[in-house]
Amino acid sequence: QLFTNIIGNSLKYSSETIAPIITIDCEKIVAKADANLKLNTDKKFYKISIADNGLGFEQKYADNIFNLFQRLHHTSEFPGTGIGLSICKKIIENHSGYIVALGKPNKGATFIIYLPV
Repeated sequence: QLFTNIIGNSLKYSSETIAPIITIDCEKIVAKADANLKLNTDKKFYKISIADNGLGFEQKYADNIFNLFQRLHHTSEFPGTGIGLSICKKIIENHSGYIVALGKPNKGATFIIYLPV
């Protein structure tokens, strides 16, 4: 469900004029070495990054997009209920992990998932 929602959003919010490109990477990291985590611990995580070249979003909305029923676009522009990313966050939290969203308008979005090793 987690990957279906994130990859589905990458496809849904892709550009009409540019073919979608989705890149998925995974690496093992130490929490205190990753600035996105803001944790001062030697705990190890799998860092899974899902990046696209879609519509992106203003970074100031990064935290809000994980809220239930939060949408950045009107339903007439893009279909959906606004619960997909909130489900993703709940899944990650149920596994003692973290999720971070990075976006740039018209450049794409990156979702970074941290799951404990």
